Amino acid sequence: MEENLGGAPRFSLGGLILNLLTFIILLAALGAGGLFAALFVNPYLPINHYPPPTLPPTLGPPTATPTPEIFLPPTWTPTPTITLTPTATATATSTPTLTPSPTLPPEADTPTPGPPFDLQPGSPVLMVNFANDLGCNWMGVGGQVFDIEGAPIAGLGVHLEGELGGLPINLDALTGSASNLGPAGYLFDVSDHPIASDGSLWIQLNDTAGVPLSAQISLITSDKCDENFVLVNWRQVR
Repeated sequence: MEENLGGAPRFSLGGLILNLLTFIILLAALGAGGLFAALFVNPYLPINHYPPPTLPPTLGPPTATPTPEIFLPPTWTPTPTITLTPTATATATSTPTLTPSPTLPPEADTPTPGPPFDLQPGSPVLMVNFANDLGCNWMGVGGQVFDIEGAPIAGLGVHLEGELGGLPINLDALTGSASNLGPAGYLFDVSDHPIASDGSLWIQLNDTAGVPLSAQISLITSDKCDENFVLVNWRQVR
């Protein structure tokens, strides 16, 4: 800058250019310094054409594992363990006393219920033939069956079996089939003449399936004409 004759300062073009160049150089120096600082902090910036080689990842510092702390009472004292040795004690052995078992009275035998039918009082009885008009030229066994109220029961089976005069007997009849003897009458034709016997014949009452309803009753027969019919009546007892 030069002063003119009038005393006022005058700017010269050369000084202005010099000042401008100085300012540009200062800016360039500041920019270069900033660039170097950035590359120093991070050398892997894209503007660095010669970055250093990539380092392998490093393991972090070991992590400390906390050890649990055991806090004991301030006045805790270990208690000694006392081991007791058992002392053998003599035990008196008592002699067992046998106590006799009480004798139970014998159980009373429970009576087994008998068959539901039995002979009517007065049966069997030897009678003169009234079952037919053959008189003494016939011999037979017959009768009736009554329930517990005394009413006749038809439809039951009667079985006669055994031996008479050296001949086998095996006959069956149905109550109600000989109505001339009554509503529940039955009749067996045994022989064409009277024959005496003592227990060689037996008679029994059955149901329609052949199941016995009475005991086997042994019969006595006679060779007399006025005793050539054996009357056997039954009654229900339970």
